[in-house]
Amino acid sequence: MIIAMLLATTLALASFLFHFGVLRGLSGSLASVPMTNSIRILVIVLAILTAHLLQVVVYAIGFVVAVEFFSIGGFGGRGVETHLDYLYFSIVSFTSLGLGDVYPLGHLRLLTGVEALNGLLLIAWSGSFIYTAMEWLWPWEPCAEPKGRKSDN
Repeated sequence: MIIAMLLATTLALASFLFHFGVLRGLSGSLASVPMTNSIRILVIVLAILTAHLLQVVVYAIGFVVAVEFFSIGGFGGRGVETHLDYLYFSIVSFTSLGLGDVYPLGHLRLLTGVEALNGLLLIAWSGSFIYTAMEWLWPWEPCAEPKGRKSDN
């Protein structure tokens, strides 16, 4: 159980620090790169998506280490046989989708729960970051009323 807690803490902390660095870089150094606001938003969204995918890969590696080196659990259901299966399980856990065709056994349950909580927080953090970027950068046209038409008030 101690190994599972240490591994979960390490992965969560590394994931949060990496995500903080990515968002800090997007709000800081990216501001000095000349590009249109539309391109800047696309870069922000794609960078955040890439960050999440890398975090999923890191957790998948954590599951490989937990199962194959520390033997602290396994998988039930359809089972996990290849590294792609570990990646699949990790992305289902990170996004809190939890399909249930593969499920953790033993102390992997703790690691899976931490990944789901970590993913939930990071996805929410990313969503608020993208919302704020859109608020600052996106040129909204009035859409409630057609141009040239006066309201009925």
